Amino acid sequence: MEESRIIIKPVVAQQFEHSMKHGRIFFLSAPCGFGKTVVAEELLRGRKVRRMQAEKPDFERAETDPDWKILLVDDLQLMQEEEQQRLCELIRKKTERRFVLLSRGVPPGCLLAFGYTGLMTVVDADGLLFDREDIRALFRNRQVEVTDSEISAILKKSIGYPMGVELTAQLMAGGRSFTPGLVAQAYREVFRYFEAAVYRRFDLPIRRLLLEMAPFDRFDMEMARMVSGNPHVGELLEWLQSHTTMLRYDGIARFHFWPQFRKFLLWEMEREYTPEQCRSIYSRGGMYYELRDDYSHALECYTRSGEHSRVSNLLIRGAELHPGMGHYRKMEKYYKSLSEQELKSSPSLMQGMSMLCALSGDYEESERWYREIQQFAENCDRRDGAGRQARSRLAWLDISLPQRPVEGMLETIPAVFRLLTEKELTLSSFSVTSTLPSVMNGGKDFSDWSRKDDLLYRTMRLPVETVLGRDGVGLADCAIAESKFEKGEDISRRLLFLISHMGEIQRNGTPDMEFAVTGLLARSQVTAGQAEEARRTVEELKRRFADSGQTRFRANINALLCRIALYRGATEEADEWYRSSAPRSPLNFNVMKRYRYLTQAMVELAQNRPDAALLTLAPMEPYCETCRRHIDSIHLHILQALAMYRQRDAGWREKLRQALDTAAEYSFVRTVSAYGAAVLPLLEELSYTGGGEEWRQKLLRDVLAQAAFYPLFLQPSLSLTTALTATELQILRLICADKSNAEIGEMMNIKISTVKTHVSHILGKLGVRRRAEAVTAAKKLWLV
Repeated sequence: MEESRIIIKPVVAQQFEHSMKHGRIFFLSAPCGFGKTVVAEELLRGRKVRRMQAEKPDFERAETDPDWKILLVDDLQLMQEEEQQRLCELIRKKTERRFVLLSRGVPPGCLLAFGYTGLMTVVDADGLLFDREDIRALFRNRQVEVTDSEISAILKKSIGYPMGVELTAQLMAGGRSFTPGLVAQAYREVFRYFEAAVYRRFDLPIRRLLLEMAPFDRFDMEMARMVSGNPHVGELLEWLQSHTTMLRYDGIARFHFWPQFRKFLLWEMEREYTPEQCRSIYSRGGMYYELRDDYSHALECYTRSGEHSRVSNLLIRGAELHPGMGHYRKMEKYYKSLSEQELKSSPSLMQGMSMLCALSGDYEESERWYREIQQFAENCDRRDGAGRQARSRLAWLDISLPQRPVEGMLETIPAVFRLLTEKELTLSSFSVTSTLPSVMNGGKDFSDWSRKDDLLYRTMRLPVETVLGRDGVGLADCAIAESKFEKGEDISRRLLFLISHMGEIQRNGTPDMEFAVTGLLARSQVTAGQAEEARRTVEELKRRFADSGQTRFRANINALLCRIALYRGATEEADEWYRSSAPRSPLNFNVMKRYRYLTQAMVELAQNRPDAALLTLAPMEPYCETCRRHIDSIHLHILQALAMYRQRDAGWREKLRQALDTAAEYSFVRTVSAYGAAVLPLLEELSYTGGGEEWRQKLLRDVLAQAAFYPLFLQPSLSLTTALTATELQILRLICADKSNAEIGEMMNIKISTVKTHVSHILGKLGVRRRAEAVTAAKKLWLV
């Protein structure tokens, strides 16, 4: 019998068979082009089927005809409500019969009862999307040659959309490669089909609404009303929901388009609307976002609408409400879209440019913009509000610029405190932590203050908390606790005090401080050998922040959880973080990601990839030196020393000595001892004599304690007993590509017996017995 040319996903076939045996209704719900009809016909092949048109149903004949076992109804979304009720009656009456229903919409309300009782199986669009193996099978059935890399590219471009994959196979049937030109042609064919089969069948108000909402990833009812100007938009959206699955729910009254259909709508929008009409749509979208203080989306819309004055005004307002230095990196492209003249007209915009340049490591340009604000202030009368704003921006930068030493803040903060109390200045919000789980090593490095932490706590607490406002709630107590922790002291009482005041921080303070306190608690738990407790502590904060929409902390929370996973020995969790979240961008260094760079280097050491760790860390050296990041510098040099030690590079001694010199200068212990078992062999070899005997003994005790708690910290979980040869490595990669011995022999032009010998050697060197285990080991060792 000839092999079927229809690709039926095994899971869909299983659901169909289960529905035929144990249910009553098999419901296929997907947009056009998903092959619902051909899939249904293939599943029903050889069965007694009666077919019915949804637009003109013939229930009388269906009730009296005894020959059919299964009723197939296509385009159910076109059936009138009265006829849908008759269909339900037929289903209830004919208990021995089965029903296959195809629809571009969701199941109508009258059928939901069958779903609740388990009698209806619904397969939606996601269940019909092709995966890699489906694409491979379709091309094989069409007798079209396709490579693994082309399959990956087809899957990425088509997102598994069956019609897109089918069209691609047809276009490649003549021997064409998968090129951008072929992709563009496939898209045009799909778009033409959408236009004829779906879009042109809609009434004009529906078409207009679709085109006007297409520019927005997600929208709600209110946004649809504002952008479209249609007061009846709710009725149109309800109609779309019942007659098509192109529009999808994102929760209650929030929507998004199915991705391929949205691309079509944007294509159609460019063809039907003038540039002026498109700019007007983006302008109304920007207004909607602006009213909700969603400045990022509002700026994107106003930029597209060409309204530079609104971009400038929003950036000024955003600077007033800014949640930390990360805000400026997100707004960078909008700042740089403004002319120098526009920037110089506003102290807020110049402040933003000064901070942006500093975050990019261009400190000379940062100081130039600082001087521009100074010049602006000098040109204003002392009583001029613009001059007062400029002086406020200068005070903000004096405290916030990363290149400014903290020693100068001992003079700056009291001066600013006096001006604030005299109402000479008003300061915008600060982020002392820069969304990091630390005050001591957050927006600035306060190591120099830790030398006199008790004195500064008594004398600077009031002015600091006054100057920083909400950002200062809990800051002084968290900072001194962290300073004592770094010095290896017992901070249990200080932590209890902070935790007892967490409610006040949550009510009157900021999430930044809540994260800093939680980070300190988690580090303290890890130090006490309670890594699992630390994980729960941070996971609880992550859940709470997710519920309240505090997304700006997510990246560093996940990095903190990754570090805790390394202590717990949960290498798979750390590897997953590395694959999905690590920056891995040494050529595009971003100071806001420094916590993640250090975490990335730790994972790379745990993966036994010291060369990768050194590459990750290299861009941090000039930053740490210029901005006096002493704590980061200690971590940086320890990690560099560990990497070089594993490479048998004698330079590790100098790196470790640099770390110890800095730690000893500030009496820091835990900054070094956190590396426990990983750094212990290096300390034993180095015989460091600096820092004084008392400090060295304290450090060694703490390192030994951490080594006892976490003996495998940063130790590679797997290692090769013997290095693979070039041929063995090539064969291993082919094994990971799921190639058989015969295929490997053919590709490498060697005998199967030779392949088997190489495979045996590979398994032995990896310390595994089966090919599947070799694939897992190869991925963990980063050999593929």
